[in-house]
Amino acid sequence: MKCPKCKGRMFAEKFYDFVRSFDAWKCTCCGEVIDPTILANRARNFNLFLG
Repeated sequence: MKCPKCKGRMFAEKFYDFVRSFDAWKCTCCGEVIDPTILANRARNFNLFLG
């Protein structure tokens, strides 16, 4: 997967919160993190529709 911000390589990583853990994609170059919640919020902010 390529990073939408810098076109660098992304890899899957597990992140931990105080209450839960979740999987997301992280860019090796710029550090951009993308998960389903981030994508949904960005789509809502730009008036885009998912699916």
